[in-house]
Formats: sequence, C-alpha cells, structure tokens
Amino acid sequence: MAIGPELVCAYAAEVSQELGGSRVRRVDSGDRWVAIGLSRERVVFFSWDPECYGVCAARPDEVRRLSAAALGRPPIADAVKSHLVGAEIVGASAPGRDRVLWMEFRRAVGAGFYQTRHLLLECSGRYSNMLLLDGGRQIVEAARHIYPEDNRYRTLIPGGPYTPPPPISGESLDEWDCEAPGMDGIPRNLVGLGRPLISAIERTCCDSPPERLDVLRGVNFLKTCAGGAVYQSLGNYVTLFVRVLSGAEAMPDSSALEAARRVVVLPLIDRCVGRFRKKISLRLNRLVDANAKRIGEYEALLEDGGAADRLMSTGKLILENCWSIPPRSSEAELVEWTESGASVRIVALDPGCDAVQNAERYFARYRKKKAAADRARSVLPSLYETRDELSEQAALLDSNDDAATLSLMLEELSSQRGSPGSKGRAPGRVHLPPHRRYDFEWAGAVVYCGLSAKGNQYVTYRLARGDDEWLHAQGVPGAHVVLRFAASPDSDTLGKMLEIAASCAAYHSRGRESGRVRVDHTKRRFVRAIPGGSPSRVTYREFGTILADPAAWLRIRESPSGTPSVLGG
Repeated sequence: MAIGPELVCAYAAEVSQELGGSRVRRVDSGDRWVAIGLSRERVVFFSWDPECYGVCAARPDEVRRLSAAALGRPPIADAVKSHLVGAEIVGASAPGRDRVLWMEFRRAVGAGFYQTRHLLLECSGRYSNMLLLDGGRQIVEAARHIYPEDNRYRTLIPGGPYTPPPPISGESLDEWDCEAPGMDGIPRNLVGLGRPLISAIERTCCDSPPERLDVLRGVNFLKTCAGGAVYQSLGNYVTLFVRVLSGAEAMPDSSALEAARRVVVLPLIDRCVGRFRKKISLRLNRLVDANAKRIGEYEALLEDGGAADRLMSTGKLILENCWSIPPRSSEAELVEWTESGASVRIVALDPGCDAVQNAERYFARYRKKKAAADRARSVLPSLYETRDELSEQAALLDSNDDAATLSLMLEELSSQRGSPGSKGRAPGRVHLPPHRRYDFEWAGAVVYCGLSAKGNQYVTYRLARGDDEWLHAQGVPGAHVVLRFAASPDSDTLGKMLEIAASCAAYHSRGRESGRVRVDHTKRRFVRAIPGGSPSRVTYREFGTILADPAAWLRIRESPSGTPSVLGG
C-alpha cells in the first residue's frame, strides 16, 4: 500500500492539534521502524520499510508483537531514545507539501533552557528514510545513510547538514483556485496531491458532471485538512477527501493516523507472521520426514523379527554338525531335525574360518540384530509420541497469527533433535511454552490456550486446576483450552464463557475452516494422558459437547471488552 503527500499533510495537522504537548515516555524499535509511546495506550509508529512506510497510531500489543519478532534494532532507535525520551511534541509540518513529515520536540535541560530536536520521516517508497536532527538541523542519526558516491544531489550522514529531497515541480495547491477564469479541471501536476488522487477526482467529475464544481471545490479542503474527511483506499493507495470518490472504498477510520495503521502496522505484522509460518513449516516438514524415516527403519527391524532367530538356529546347526564340515568350505549342506522331521539346509560359510568360528560369526550377527530390535522397541514409542506432537504442531500453526508466539514456536522447533541448526546451540533465555492468556473482567474469568504441543502440555498439566473447565475440539488435533473463574459463576455467565472458550478451541484446531466444530468440555480432574502416547494426547470422561463457531473467536478477540454479544455476529 502507498500514501500520498495529502495524507502526510493530514498527519502534520493531526499531530500538531492532538499530540502537541504530549511527552515521550518510551521508545521501541524493530527492523525498519520506531515506535514512540506517549502514554500507556497511545503510541505513534514510524516505518521506513519500502513496502509499509508511513506514520500511524499503533496499539501497544501490536508494538510488543513486532518487537518480539524483530530481527534487529536500527542505530537510529538508540539515538531517538537518547534524545527524545522526556521531550514533548511541539508540532509537526509537511514543508512544501512533499511526503516529508517534520516533527519538532523540546526537552528541558535546565532552568529556562530547552533542547530542540527534529524527527523527520521521508515517505518516499523504497527511498523512505527516518532522520533525527539537532536544533541547528544537523543530522544526529539517519536510518539510511546516503553517501556522496551514492547520490550526487544530497548526502545524509551523522554530523552533516540535512538536505531535503529535490523540490517537486508543478502548480502549488495553495495558489490553485477551481473557480478562477479559464479553469476547466484539476492540473495533473498539482503539488500536494498524489497522482492516484488527482485521477480519482477527474474520474468523479466525469461520472457526475452536475457535481463537477462541488467536487473541485472539495480540493480546497486539502489545503488545511480541517474538518470532516472521508478516508478511502484507491486500490493500494490510501488518501482522504470530503466525499467518497469514484472507484474508491471508504474506510471506517476518523483520523489519518488510524487510517494509516491499515497500511503500515498491519501489513508489517502480516509479513512477520508469514515469515515465521514459512520457516516453521519448513522445519516441521524436515522434522516430520526425519521422524517418518526413523520410524520406518525401526518398524522394518521389528517386522523382520524371525531373522534373528534364524541366525541363532544356524549357528547352533553349525556347531552340531562341525565334525562333518570340511575345512575351507564356502557352504555346507546340513541336516536339521525338527518336530516335522529332517530337512536339508544350505548354510553359507567363510572359507577362512573353521566351523566353530563360523558359528560364532552367526551368533555375533544374532546379538547385533537382537540388540537393534530391542532398541527399536524402546525407541519407537518416543518416535510415535514425536509424530503426534508434530501433527498437533502443524494443526496449530495455521490458527496462530501472533508473531511473538510464532517466534517462540520457531525457537522451540529449532531446539529439537533433527532440526537444522539445532546442534551446538548456545543456551539462551528460558521461555515458557507457547500459550496465551485472555482475561474477561466482566465475567471474572481467564481463558488459557495452548499454541503448540508443549504449550498444550503446559496449559493442561501446569496451569490448570482440578475444577477448571478443560476444552478441546472433538476428534481433531488442536489447542487445549482451560477456562478458570475467580469465583463461582452463575449459570448464565458460565454458559456464555463456555461458548467463548469453545469458540477459542474451535478456532485453534484443524476443523477451524468448518462452519461449526464440536468441542468437548469437562473438568480438568477428568483429563488423563494416554499411556504410551504424547503427553498432549489425552483421554477424558464425564464431558459435554458444544457446537462452536470458530469465526466468533476473531470477533471476540477484536471486541474492546470481549463481551459475549459478539458471539452472535
């Protein structure tokens, strides 16, 4: 998605009017973004990513998810934290109506003395950049350093002066008047408006000739961005105007910072999720293939169980007939007596060994095969358990859209034997198995949801208490969900929370694509691990069944209060 200069001007007006005087409390950062926390719930997010660039309002949980999934921290983040924490926003502007947001900060350094800093975001696609300037407009740090050999027009390196991008040629929006004599349309090179917006205005004028002048008058709104605006998307371009333009899709947001969240933060989260899912899927497939190969080898050993007995009987037969075997024989015809009578067996021999030595060779092969079969019997249960865990992991992968949790899942898989890069891994910070906690204050309840095989074990065997409600999608791999109340609930609250927890279990299961999923629920004390199986494979009794809607969980999670009214649609 892309943004135009008109949205940057709206940014500037909004920041000056709504955020002026706000103080910077904290700074978070990731690969190509910096988030400035102004309060517990208010965060301004800056991104210079080539595909998701711009400024927007972000939620604290979104910043935490992106921070947990970040691959690195840019140097400019430390500079912003050092210079801006404790400073207050003075205002913002978009000089020359270009796609450059210029924010001014002020911080007290003594009685009556203040330090001024400027934070710039150049929203220019793959050339997007973020810079921190001092009071004299010298560069303190830049997200992307530009050297003379890279760009002849300007150099952007710490310690040097800031040079803005080349000015845009065209007619100024501030001087343009739609009612001027001889004016028959909007110029294609009107500075301050993006080309997609100009094209949409022209298209709207053509589609509704009687309203042509009113549409052109609406351009005057963009000179100040003051008053009501309709935020809308033109394909992959986000803009604003006084009315919905032809070919545009209206957005429900009421501010530029909120509208930009859809093209900045959310795509970054989706990309992180996609990246982690791809890596997890690759490692899961490798682990599944390696596990299946080992199971096949050990099962083949057990299927050929009679081979060891035949080796033992052959060794004994050689010893019983050693007097009749000529020296240096390569084979011998020996008579074997059984309950059904006598039979002749042709036995292969080593010419370099005598009969006793040949018998010992068969006994050695017997011991080796017997030991391999014994090892197969002892190892196969753990391999079957691993197979079950991997199957459960694969089922939970598609239902997980949290980048931070996926990062933990990837780390968990990387530590397993047979995973690429698992050998020689240095011990790192200890993480709890992937799981999530959801609080429902209106009901005095908490829902725990396992998000991996080990997460299921942790939720069921470590977090859950005997009287907690335990839920799982019937007959398909999925999450273990635990519902706990702070106090004994009334029947109405219990019923509503069971529906919510069942929807959570349905969503985090392999049956989530179904319209309805049968979810079993029982008390945790009635849940037991299946002997010889994975700890996350369980059996339970005295259960009831709820027909749950997986899609309802998304509505519940996005609801500010998490109230049960969203269950119905």
